[in-house]
Amino acid sequence: MPTRAVPPSAAALVGSLRGVGYSLETAIADILDNSIAAGAKSIEIQWEWNEGEPVGWILDDGSGMAADRLVEAMRFGGIGPEAERSPEDLGRFGLGLKTASLSQCRQLTVVSKTRSGLASFTWDLDQLRKNGGGWDLIEGDAGLPREILDELKSNNSGTLVIWRKVDFGRTADRPSYESFLAELQRVDAHLGMVFHRFLAGDARALKISLNGSRVNAWDPFLEKDESIILNPEQHIPGPGGKVRVRGFVLPHRDRFRSEIEFEKAGGPDGWTAQQGFYVYRQKRLLSAGGWLGLGGSRAWTRDETSRLARIRIDIPNTADHDWRIDVRKAIARPPDAIRKPLQRIAEDVRRKAREVFVHRGQYGSRQKATGVSRIWQVNPEGAKRRYTVRRDHELVQMIKERIDKTGFDLLEGLLDLIERTVPVDRVWLDVTERGGVPDEEVDSSELVSTALSMAKMMERAGLSPGEAAARLSTMDPFDKVQDIEQKLMRKLGAKR
Repeated sequence: MPTRAVPPSAAALVGSLRGVGYSLETAIADILDNSIAAGAKSIEIQWEWNEGEPVGWILDDGSGMAADRLVEAMRFGGIGPEAERSPEDLGRFGLGLKTASLSQCRQLTVVSKTRSGLASFTWDLDQLRKNGGGWDLIEGDAGLPREILDELKSNNSGTLVIWRKVDFGRTADRPSYESFLAELQRVDAHLGMVFHRFLAGDARALKISLNGSRVNAWDPFLEKDESIILNPEQHIPGPGGKVRVRGFVLPHRDRFRSEIEFEKAGGPDGWTAQQGFYVYRQKRLLSAGGWLGLGGSRAWTRDETSRLARIRIDIPNTADHDWRIDVRKAIARPPDAIRKPLQRIAEDVRRKAREVFVHRGQYGSRQKATGVSRIWQVNPEGAKRRYTVRRDHELVQMIKERIDKTGFDLLEGLLDLIERTVPVDRVWLDVTERGGVPDEEVDSSELVSTALSMAKMMERAGLSPGEAAARLSTMDPFDKVQDIEQKLMRKLGAKR
């Protein structure tokens, strides 16, 4: 049948691709993927304000590209998503270098060095528009600052990506100098998160610097912290290859040595936003936080009580299509075949995280005392009441044993009233608005005084001072007071 070639207008197509949705930090991260795929060990990023006309460049010491290969790299869709890639290749659509760069600037130049010499090509959006829609790639390095080229020439091999006519994808709203510096801070934090496994040596060792300062890794899972709860790694077979999943429950706020340390562990966007799944492809972070639409009929939200839950997922680059990785490599969606096992893992991690959040870090093998006696019982979902006072608690039992039927009925009525009027909504509002219920001073004289009063009542009920002190030391909240048993023994004048 007859056909017609309908080539797209270069200026129109590239102009449309500028709106894919890159931010400055995600665009730079996409460029770094190419450097890593080229075997780079060191990547230098430099930004200059240039009197409100910013210029940025990225230099790596990777293998570089000869002229023919560089032309293909500058081609839009040069290596498509169906192409077979090496395990180290972090690419996806063959668009990243161009779309990421041109989302932030109107002139992209790439200079690459190999044994055969230098090759240099430029896409200039203004030139494309003047040329009436043709795909005219500019060859040569005319107009490039010599000092930048000299840095590349001093390497045995490598690639230099230069962004000029930088407008950050905006028509008229240009950032102030202060906003520009804030953007660079976000870039630093983002790169430290996305490439943390490379920077920390979990993947191939890599050094990244931004304006002369080294980018430090930010580990979402605090793997070196002894207070984390670490679930066993699970392997889930799925379309595109085996997926490795591991859950982490991070320490409660009380376990951090300082507020600064706690805030740093929260991540670039804070504790609540950073909870959930972390999807990696060849150890490069794609998706940071969120619950991937899991949760049954009603998808889980990033709520305060689950903020300590983080789950690592490692997928191979053969699973790109099934995980529906987007052009920016910023969104991943699990295939239907593995959603149920992922949900089971997440339910377990979220449950443990809620326990740590509620009990201030006292959980599992790291719990201070496995026999802590708590007055409140949390019942399973679907129970008549979610929260009830434990009728088998020692203090409740002690009172019941020493009152008549009328007193017993009054006590039951009082406990029933307390259960019916638990201010759940008010507590939840405090948690969500303030990041938690304000901490009480654990070792306060008031708490010790309350425990002492109870110990004296227990003495009058027939317990020895030692027995009273021992029982109270295992009751919530007295168990949180350091050396509470010894303190009570001294105040009661008891001997062991």
